[in-house]
Amino acid sequence: MTDEVLLLLGCPQIPVQSPIVLYVANLLNDLGKVPVVAANPSAKQLIAVSDPKKHYVKEFQDVDRTIADLADGKVGYPMIVSFIHNDAGLTYTTTAAALAPQAVLITVLFGEHAYDIAEEIGFPTEKIVAPVTHNTRPLLTKIDEMIKWAVLKI
Repeated sequence: MTDEVLLLLGCPQIPVQSPIVLYVANLLNDLGKVPVVAANPSAKQLIAVSDPKKHYVKEFQDVDRTIADLADGKVGYPMIVSFIHNDAGLTYTTTAAALAPQAVLITVLFGEHAYDIAEEIGFPTEKIVAPVTHNTRPLLTKIDEMIKWAVLKI
């Protein structure tokens, strides 16, 4: 089993996404896991600029290519952490959940419609939900607990 954990990012429209992704990547590194960020070019750029020496994230992939590779069976991850704040993020996560049913899936839902989007989820996942756009604090304790639990599970 691989030590890689997929971090699936959507559009970086909500400011809280980038710091939370780096926070999760740091936590995964501390737990002996390798975070792999799959993102669109804008989200990738924000994470890369925030971590120029690659202390937290060393590997980036295009989100569409990652979904295609999951579909083709070229890659597999024991754990996926998805960051969702809109329908596009939900679509990527729904697809990943269908293509990697063996993975422990954690969805981090944020933004002003976080609770509404969380109610739309019809696949097995652990949810971390807070309607935040700038303040990371409401997500941090939940993320700490869930990531540590999930890493022990894989």
